[in-house]
Amino acid sequence: MMKRKGLIKTALCAMLLLAGGTCEGQSVRLARLKNRTDISLDLDRLYNYNNYEHNRWGLGFDITVPLKYDERYGTLFQNLAIVSAYAGYGTADYAWKFGGSAGMLFPRSVVRGFHVMYQHDLLRVGSHSFDDYNLFNTSNNSSYFSSRYAGADVASAVLQVDIPGPGELLLEYSHSRERYLFDAHGLLYPSRYEADTMPYSVFNEVGLDLYWGKHWKLGLLANLRREDPDRNLYNILPGIHYVRLLVQYNNRIELKNNRGRLSLFAQGGAVWDDAPLSRRFDLGGTGGGRYYFNNTLLTVRPNTFMADAFALASLRYTAGFNLWKSEISNPQPFVQLGAVWGVLYGKDVVDDTKIVNLAPGSPIAITAPFQGLLEPGIGIDKLLHWGVLDMGVAAAYQLTNKNSPYHLDNFFNKFAVMVVANLVIGS
Repeated sequence: MMKRKGLIKTALCAMLLLAGGTCEGQSVRLARLKNRTDISLDLDRLYNYNNYEHNRWGLGFDITVPLKYDERYGTLFQNLAIVSAYAGYGTADYAWKFGGSAGMLFPRSVVRGFHVMYQHDLLRVGSHSFDDYNLFNTSNNSSYFSSRYAGADVASAVLQVDIPGPGELLLEYSHSRERYLFDAHGLLYPSRYEADTMPYSVFNEVGLDLYWGKHWKLGLLANLRREDPDRNLYNILPGIHYVRLLVQYNNRIELKNNRGRLSLFAQGGAVWDDAPLSRRFDLGGTGGGRYYFNNTLLTVRPNTFMADAFALASLRYTAGFNLWKSEISNPQPFVQLGAVWGVLYGKDVVDDTKIVNLAPGSPIAITAPFQGLLEPGIGIDKLLHWGVLDMGVAAAYQLTNKNSPYHLDNFFNKFAVMVVANLVIGS
């Protein structure tokens, strides 16, 4: 789903603001009007970066209104009406993006909320992230390296349902019109050059997201289409064009007796039938960069791999001790291991590479890591405390089968040295 969680996250922040608290990295209250109505600034809309837009500047605002403040319940359990709007401008594509949503939140009901939304924005091709962009959580923003996008106009409706146990369910229907902003030769900028214009494709999709406890997430997406009604009566009904499944586990375990911390991240996904490129899985990493990112492949360059089915895992152990301690340096070593595997379907796959048509007469080749890839790494975090930054250094190395078509012979092409940097605002 495309940014389906944005309003719900805004609502949770809004309730914290109503309680007089703060919200981490999302909203800052600008004004409180009568009847406890709040106007907030969405900090995540101020700035973003990717290899298509380059610098993206913008503004986003949220308005939350208690429907009827009930004194029997705390501030976090009031029913709310929520309206959000944003706009942004990319310095490389010279194009405006914008969107808005409106909905209601019912924290004491089984139906926790619903909202409708419209966006004229970019859609990352092959994204398999459940998380929204966060301006202040830079080490999780590996999307900075993304360059493959589609321009999309999306209208959607989302229903949030509370289910038995520690679960939450999101149901969505969306209608979108999309066109690719790249081809086999590079990036396309239709807002600047008319010759770069690609044809639009239309999608009608239903989606389901299941969040179970703090660690498990599942996403299911299906595209509906109407077959030719002249064929037979059955085909008048909508049919399923493709199905996309994504599962994620993410956990951080503090070991007893100050023995350190384990961070585990794993994903698996698959698409069935003839899914477009945008609904397959982009397994490119952040190779070539000089900055350390979590839960990605540090030695794999962007746009290297795509897959119809994949498995991705990352295991990191951070020591429970510091090499030394001072006001400006508390170095903490860590080791990690990343792994990825992926495959493409179809009779036209050769060495797990296939040709996909972005549009008539616009083919592009995609490759999957069908023989797998391992990526061991080591690093030292908190080597230097500078202002609001904790900085360190990390290195990673790529291991592949020598007979695989994506094996790299040059040592420096599969070795990465990076800066580790984390914001420590408020600490």
